[in-house]
Amino acid sequence: MNKSQYEKYFRDKRITVMGIGLLGRGVGDIQFLASCGAEVIATDLKTKAELKKSLIKLKRFKNISYTLERHLVGDFRGRDIILKGSGVSLDNKYIATAEQVGIPVHMSFGLLLDILNKENIQVTVVGVTGSKGKSTTTGLIEAILKTSGRPYHLAGNIRGVANLPLLKKINEGDIILAELDSWQLQGLHVVKMSPHIAVFTNFFEDHLNYYKGSMRDYFKDKSAIFKYQHEDDYLVLTSASKRAIKKYYRGSITSKKSVARFKHLPKSWEYKIFGKHNEKNLAQAYQVGKLLGVPQTVIKEAITEFKGVSGRFERIGAKNGITFFNDNNSTTPESTVVSLESLRKQYPGRNIILIAGGADKEFHYQKMAKYIARHVKFTLLFSGGATDKLRDCFPARFEDFMETLSMKTALNLAIDQAKRGDIIILSPGAASFGVFDNEYDRNDQYMRYVKNYLKK
Repeated sequence: MNKSQYEKYFRDKRITVMGIGLLGRGVGDIQFLASCGAEVIATDLKTKAELKKSLIKLKRFKNISYTLERHLVGDFRGRDIILKGSGVSLDNKYIATAEQVGIPVHMSFGLLLDILNKENIQVTVVGVTGSKGKSTTTGLIEAILKTSGRPYHLAGNIRGVANLPLLKKINEGDIILAELDSWQLQGLHVVKMSPHIAVFTNFFEDHLNYYKGSMRDYFKDKSAIFKYQHEDDYLVLTSASKRAIKKYYRGSITSKKSVARFKHLPKSWEYKIFGKHNEKNLAQAYQVGKLLGVPQTVIKEAITEFKGVSGRFERIGAKNGITFFNDNNSTTPESTVVSLESLRKQYPGRNIILIAGGADKEFHYQKMAKYIARHVKFTLLFSGGATDKLRDCFPARFEDFMETLSMKTALNLAIDQAKRGDIIILSPGAASFGVFDNEYDRNDQYMRYVKNYLKK
């Protein structure tokens, strides 16, 4: 896309960005807006010290001003655009202030698609969402695209990838592959656009602290993955997401629907990832590859060689007969139980030591507690609301667990408990806040300590 096409949407515009963040996405969008000549106000509730690394990256721009440790109503008046970050509450008073006076409020991925549409840049958008499984499914689809040599761009909820700078790279005929959480999908409701190929993995309890316990409100955001599709678009489902649509959606769906099933893949293919949940991910990725016209031989090469996504049921290595898995992305109790079930099926007879727990997102923990008590040798739990719930749900006299305040301590205790043949897995079933800065911090700490141990 030519600079003259995208720059006109931002040059000399007064833009407030709500959320600088620490993961690179907010910073990347702010850098792009400033480089296009916008007059930017960047506002965040974090302190200058907390945002130090992000602010350093923005230091060279003189057309950015900052409001830190608070938000100001004045920053949301008299502006041309408000760019909202993930996790901003549905009833946020500052966003309401902007909307009351007719200021457009966007999220970055929605704004990206809106500009491409206005400039008539023809691309194919593949969007992947679901309560769980979207990272692995996105990774499988990316492997297919990479192996096929098709031009593509990663977008959405990808660590370190900002959406708006993609306007500089996207060309006619390219593919945009986006992993979309419910917050990014909020932005699609604003522009009334959905991906051309929508992939909906599943739907169950998640983010209920944000949606105040309402599964219907949570599904309302998720529905943007297909709500604005056209007749020549595609919606790739699983049996789980098909049931969720039937339960929570009252509108009509105009796109072509299909349910991806693992049994439709060639029986002779063998894979490096395992588990019932990954069979569903493989089936959906296979279906997308076929819809994109990728030859079957290329799809086979891509998905049979796929080793998994970092932090999602990932085998890290083994030492002294102890095998380590990283399932950091399992942040719901249901997802953790599925991962533990898959481990027991793949490695029958081997004991599991679990590192889990943390902050609560208004989940129910009876099933996870019952599974741990029956099938896990020992559990290390990070302090937090989710751990409090788990402890309350454990059977009377159950003592095969311990609470901890750090990853280093948790891993050391796990190794002390482990014997030859045992498996140690991080699969939290909870949010990271409290003990860790965010889920990426939790992931990075676990990977660092495990790799240090494996090197000794």
